Amino acid sequence: MPAFYRSTWFPYVLPFLLYLILVQAEEFLPQWHHHLYGARVLLCAGFLWMWRKQYGRDVSESPTARQYLYALLAGALAFSLWPLSLHVGWITLTPVQSTSYSVAVSALLLVIKLIGFIAVFPIMNELFWRSFMLRYFISADFRSVDLGQFQLFSLIGVTVLSGLAFHYGIVLGGVSLIMCLLLIWQKNLVCCIVAHGFSQILVAAYMMMNHAALF
Repeated sequence: MPAFYRSTWFPYVLPFLLYLILVQAEEFLPQWHHHLYGARVLLCAGFLWMWRKQYGRDVSESPTARQYLYALLAGALAFSLWPLSLHVGWITLTPVQSTSYSVAVSALLLVIKLIGFIAVFPIMNELFWRSFMLRYFISADFRSVDLGQFQLFSLIGVTVLSGLAFHYGIVLGGVSLIMCLLLIWQKNLVCCIVAHGFSQILVAAYMMMNHAALF
């Protein structure tokens, strides 16, 4: 039996697990928010790059022009859950906290946050939830399951767990459901990454317009 760190699931689970731990650490150490957020971005990006060959099969198929359009529409739909949830009072946004950093340092921190929020975290989440968990619920040998294979238990499991994992659970569960359905429909993980990234771009713009904090 191979060591757990040589298992096929390990490159999918470790970046997400570290991300989750650092998110929870911010609950107890809010004064370290910027440090922990930067650590999230750098660690996740580093592991994704280190294991890029492990994910090669998942992202080997480039979307068609029509699939890119579907991805953008799915991303816009996922974004719409945020203002809708705010309007009905399901969630509230956290105001931006003032910092004592210089303009240059503040700008650098913002760039790091945006890179993580728009690029690194969507890729990590899609690899974990859609490539790994959606298939793992069907079979422990998840690589033997085709991307986007439909099973109701798997769909519900991923949707519920992705909502329970973080704050804004109702919204994030809805976003996860949209991404799962997109993968089941188009059988292309890159579509989900594009959709998730586009949704995050819209969310980031919305938060900055409303002077709310990024995750």
